[in-house]
Amino acid sequence: MKFLVIIFGIAVSIVMHGSGLSVDNKWWWDLLLSFNVKALSENLGIAVFCFWIHLPLMIIFSLACALIINRVGYPRYFIYSVLGTSFFTFIVVPLMPVFDVLLAGGMSSLRFIDIFVKTLMFLTLFFFLRSLFVKLESESIEP
Repeated sequence: MKFLVIIFGIAVSIVMHGSGLSVDNKWWWDLLLSFNVKALSENLGIAVFCFWIHLPLMIIFSLACALIINRVGYPRYFIYSVLGTSFFTFIVVPLMPVFDVLLAGGMSSLRFIDIFVKTLMFLTLFFFLRSLFVKLESESIEP
């Protein structure tokens, strides 16, 4: 079962950093622009933008992952595999000389901020939701 949890963590890391978890809705974008995000500094504005476009689907994705890991167990292996895959994919691979030529100069600051925000948001939501599920289960078991 540990092996399946590790494979699930690798798959979650790949899906999490893909483009499938972003919201492309005019109403959602207009709501973000109504908060006057343009007045923020450049990097902070990028971080808020990345957070905003991934928030709704990342909540659902984190909820599904927390439910599965709460049912299966081994949360430590899951977290290590998600972090290990993200680290290897975005830190180790771009530093290799072969991939530096193929990737044409490495990672831009926008991509780095996007990866950091997605990983931080997923882990925060995962820990919060999983601890909430553990607390609800322990309260439902006690008489």
